Amino acid sequence: MRVDVGMQKGGVGKTTTSINLAGALADRGHDVLAVDADPQGGLTLKLGYREQYREGEYALYDVLSEMGQLSLDDLDELIVHGDEFDIVPSHIRNFRLEKHLYSEARGVEALKIALDRLTAEYDYVVIDSPPNLGPLADGALLAAENVLFPTHANTIARDSLEILFDEIDTLEDKFDDVQISTVAAVLNEVGQDGVSSEMRTWFIEAFGEDYVFEIPDWAAVEHAIEYRTSVFAYDPDDAGYPWDADKIDQLRTKYSTIAEQVESLNDD
Repeated sequence: MRVDVGMQKGGVGKTTTSINLAGALADRGHDVLAVDADPQGGLTLKLGYREQYREGEYALYDVLSEMGQLSLDDLDELIVHGDEFDIVPSHIRNFRLEKHLYSEARGVEALKIALDRLTAEYDYVVIDSPPNLGPLADGALLAAENVLFPTHANTIARDSLEILFDEIDTLEDKFDDVQISTVAAVLNEVGQDGVSSEMRTWFIEAFGEDYVFEIPDWAAVEHAIEYRTSVFAYDPDDAGYPWDADKIDQLRTKYSTIAEQVESLNDD
């Protein structure tokens, strides 16, 4: 099963959600591949793969553009094996991809084709999508056909979600055999006062009460990222934040619940 963690607005915890969803699924015994489809490389850099991002021999650009030695058959060549889960890292050259894919007749389908031809076997593929609308973001939606929406619980984010819903409708109209399923909404950085009743009502009406998950605005989330892991591999004592232990246990429970929702869709 593939899941696109998608939102065309930046700064809403998209990459953090991708890392922790991948970590949750791996913690639950699954083989997981995380694909960093964002040219900014947030997932790649946050997990400590700076060298691959700046100096890696090959990039997603080489596979999806088929401009060099690699083709759509060669996505396996990009996989880096990690302690928690494997990753297809981003690369600084991927900034060229948007322009290239715009000019190709089937450019928006390139990522799906490459993943379909992947020879390595994974239970779940988590795609960290670019924070914009374009061929890479559309390609991630088409490749996954399941989308998890990370967001903040505010009016701006609600407007961004409505734009993304429209984009999904457009893709489904264009590609007759595509049906993109909504996994859930993940409300990030929820403060002590929680979510306003107005916003909670909107999200519940849009997604359903059982499909809205809240992640608190705790420093422990960022401390795990500083440690270059998800919350599941994070060791607060080793990182120098022993007081994070209780909150990390709670965060693991929250992300595991999101992973359970993903698993339930895979079982259907």
